[in-house]
Amino acid sequence: MKKTTLSAALVLTAVWGLQAQAGVDPLTQIQPPASEWTHDGSAPDHIVEVPPFAVPATGVIDYINTVIPLEFGEEKWVKAVQFIPGDKRVLHHLLSYVVADDQNNEGTIDEADNDPRREFLEGYAPGKEYATEFPTNTGIKVPVGSALRMSVHYTSFGQETVDNTKVGMWFYDENETPDLEFHTHSVSARDLAIPPGDMNHEMAASHVFEDDIVLHGFRAHMHYRGKAMSARVIYPDNTVENIINVADYNFAWQPTYRMDEPMVLPAGSRVVVEGLFDNSEYNPGNPDPTVPAVSGPQSWEEMFIGYFSYTDLPE
Repeated sequence: MKKTTLSAALVLTAVWGLQAQAGVDPLTQIQPPASEWTHDGSAPDHIVEVPPFAVPATGVIDYINTVIPLEFGEEKWVKAVQFIPGDKRVLHHLLSYVVADDQNNEGTIDEADNDPRREFLEGYAPGKEYATEFPTNTGIKVPVGSALRMSVHYTSFGQETVDNTKVGMWFYDENETPDLEFHTHSVSARDLAIPPGDMNHEMAASHVFEDDIVLHGFRAHMHYRGKAMSARVIYPDNTVENIINVADYNFAWQPTYRMDEPMVLPAGSRVVVEGLFDNSEYNPGNPDPTVPAVSGPQSWEEMFIGYFSYTDLPE
């Protein structure tokens, strides 16, 4: 079994498609995209228009649950997806799932819950500026009779605005059906209670994969008090390998870190997510360092979730 570690250089190569060179700052090689749609220079095969929403200047906005039928008439496989916010200033995040159009799709989505009735498509968060392209020969299956269910979170910023976000999807051709489905599993800690003034509050969560998988990527998610997050795997033989270390977590930079060389995790492997929160006055983004930070969906509350993107092990 070949093991690999996600390094900073390959993260940039994987996320931005850059060729890292010694002595060259990869960020200087980034060129503005020629169009708003960034996958292979083409327009999406299908665009979902998120219903426009008037964001008030002030106030707390509950999560919005939107379900849009995908009336394709035939099974589709998504090979790339991109989110274009109508107004980045107010779109905190958007999560999208492929669901059956005939099930009960009402209510608020718990993003830390791995509900088997839905398949995570992709999400938008600060830092996601480009299309997400699934690895070769993998994709997200959209069966006939599906819908796109979205959880949309807006935050006010002192000025009224209207958001009309777009979701673009590119499909495999009919004769190019991939062999592997791309999945995402969230590993989270709930019931957070971060004491006021604590600069290095530790948190951890874990999950055991019961089947062989191939790990392709990872995304860290916390709110304004998030300071650092790392992930490692404990193999069935009790050997340990680091997966990633996001040593300086920033709420405004939440990309999915994609591996150049995926990791094979045999059945029984335990992934462990560990992190730090800074609930002190020395954290300039802290909404209120004088009160405990507790779990909740709003930005001034906290979350602790590590997202693992994977496929089954090819036969």
